[in-house]
Amino acid sequence: MHSIWNSISILAWRRVGASFGLALLLSLIVNFLLLWFAAQPHTLAVINGRSEFASFSVFNPELTIIYGNGLRISSWPDSSRDGKCAEGAVLPGVLSIVSYQRVEQNVLQITVNGPGELRLDDSRTEPFDGEVILYEDAECGQLVSKRFPIWGPGKVGSAFSMRSDGPGPILLSGTLEVYGKTIDVPLFGGGGAMYSASQPQTIPAGSFIESNSLDSENKESVSSAQAAMFGFVEFSDEPGLAVNVSTESPRLHISTPGALTNSSRIDVGLFVQVLNDPGVLKIQLLFALPFLLWPIFIDLVNLALSRSKDDKKENDTRTDSSPLPEVGLPLKDTVHG
Repeated sequence: MHSIWNSISILAWRRVGASFGLALLLSLIVNFLLLWFAAQPHTLAVINGRSEFASFSVFNPELTIIYGNGLRISSWPDSSRDGKCAEGAVLPGVLSIVSYQRVEQNVLQITVNGPGELRLDDSRTEPFDGEVILYEDAECGQLVSKRFPIWGPGKVGSAFSMRSDGPGPILLSGTLEVYGKTIDVPLFGGGGAMYSASQPQTIPAGSFIESNSLDSENKESVSSAQAAMFGFVEFSDEPGLAVNVSTESPRLHISTPGALTNSSRIDVGLFVQVLNDPGVLKIQLLFALPFLLWPIFIDLVNLALSRSKDDKKENDTRTDSSPLPEVGLPLKDTVHG
């Protein structure tokens, strides 16, 4: 009996092991096919923090309008407006570089470097091409908003430096969070839903992070639309500027302060693997579950067959049972006198 039980146990464990092995093999095959056919995962990187400097390259002028109320012109390409209050709105042109700077709790300075135009209140426009510097001045009225747009490939923070007028602008604090977007899987829900792919990562103070730098390996950069940062900077009584931006760029660069010049590439896609997609996890479970449940299914089938055989045997026994036939005459008791 003991040897029979051992044989049954060994057979059962072998069946369980075989089922898990098949499930693992199938999971690997499904993963390979998903990695082979699935496109690069869509990502969303979110940068929040405080910085004394932020800049971006314009690719949609209508979304980067800077209203002139509360701002004074410090520098104009032809000097015709130097020292005057800004009128109307400044519209940076495509590929112009817009930068915001506020060291500690000093006044806000906005620089537009490149082509653009000044839209005056009387519907006239005055084009410019060069460096325009604006700064906050209460004598020029009240700001329309203390929030200014960032809409293009950009940079948050700047290299640590000491200048003749004091410390240069730096990143005061920051965090980076990465989210993934689900792929479109038929029967398992549409794509585009966001899921968290990483815990918030601290960006060291004095660093700078950018989305439009070249890759040192292949010397190629992502497109402006893909590398664009979307969001805003906002200033208050606290030092520097509050920065809240996001980007779908698959690659970011972060440079940290130190004795050696260093720049580390952050492949955002590494945080967002296709296999972490909730829809893909459902597919894996769907294909692996039958193999994981296979031992239970086999046990149930064996139990059903065993009961069926026992019932059949019992019925056959009842049908075949009959009284034994008489052989000869029964013996009689004789009395010997």
